[in-house]
Amino acid sequence: MISKDFLFTRQTIVGDNASIKANNLLHLDGMTEETSHSFLATLFSDVDLVDTIKPYPIFIKTLCSEVENIPSPPASFNFVLFFDATKIALRQANDTQWDDMFTELRLQGYQLGIRNPSLAILNRVSIDPFIYVEFNLSDSTVTESINLCNHPSLSQKNLWFSHINSQQDFTLVKDKTTAQWFSGDFLSESIPVKGRKIPTYRLILSKLLTILKSQDGSLKQMAECIETDPTLTFRVIKLTKTVTYYRQFNVQNVQRAIEIIGFRDLIKWVSLAMFSSIDGKPDCLFSMAVHRACFCESLAKKLYPRENGAFLTGLFSYLPSFFDESLEQLLKDLPLSPDITDALLNKKGNLGYTLSLVMHYESGRWDNILFDSLAKSGVSKQTLRELYIESLRDAKEIYSK
Repeated sequence: MISKDFLFTRQTIVGDNASIKANNLLHLDGMTEETSHSFLATLFSDVDLVDTIKPYPIFIKTLCSEVENIPSPPASFNFVLFFDATKIALRQANDTQWDDMFTELRLQGYQLGIRNPSLAILNRVSIDPFIYVEFNLSDSTVTESINLCNHPSLSQKNLWFSHINSQQDFTLVKDKTTAQWFSGDFLSESIPVKGRKIPTYRLILSKLLTILKSQDGSLKQMAECIETDPTLTFRVIKLTKTVTYYRQFNVQNVQRAIEIIGFRDLIKWVSLAMFSSIDGKPDCLFSMAVHRACFCESLAKKLYPRENGAFLTGLFSYLPSFFDESLEQLLKDLPLSPDITDALLNKKGNLGYTLSLVMHYESGRWDNILFDSLAKSGVSKQTLRELYIESLRDAKEIYSK
């Protein structure tokens, strides 16, 4: 029986126009060979997992020892296995039959990639079996990687630059190389702009929060507030249809939408509509924010069943990425509850702990997760993994509408 006691996270890979092109799947480092093999095999047998990672190509960094007897992938999936260039060079030097394994993997339906090839490796080792090449900018400088891209053996390869941390580096790589695959923190980078007027969406959200806190606030007042922006109005009505229970209703105006949503979830759906209406941001940013919000909500329900605000905490952690201002400044304009504000600014309280845990998981920083402490709250590794998959599915239901 395949063990499911492992963790994985999905990271977005985009093209030069910042649209999603692939998913990079990271799994828990330090696994035994048996467990690592189980992870790869599970990709083809776990229906929930498979459904959450379609339809894009799936990049997986692995070891030669992990793929010697793995099954062929499903015909409808595009798996790219990435191997470390240094280890490949050592194995090829000591084992003349090693290329046979790569040939077999390609015949099974896998595509192959090589990670971080140096100039010395490119000059002495054939990389013909590898269609993709990864340049990890956490292992080398941007200039070094760009210079390597000019090597003749890479002229027909698909180049992927990972761990790009700034828009400046992204622009440099895009302009100076033929690379078409990119990933890293640059996707959610905030670039502060001085002297900028407060966007209409933020003013609407701030006013709604004030109305909700007021004892005299009415449903009509909230509807009129939302309807001051046509795009936001359309998004709010459209998003209500993603809630399974409410699909039976005919929603024709904002006031009816609020009646269906209810006061409790109004800010959640208005915030989603607001984020999805902002132009000039990477296509994947909204889906990343929604997934974090869903993951925070799912995890908080397990850890703190009576706690409210986890969804907004996860969603609003992306505020700087959408509005290009510091979180401190943004929260001054929004009359949020002290619990959410403290969680966002200081990672304090139950909501702050949940947000920190989710962010560690998303980044694959599993060493920072106290699994023994989680187990006492009834959350095992398998539970955490299931919550992650559940949140991917819930987020997809929202942002695909």
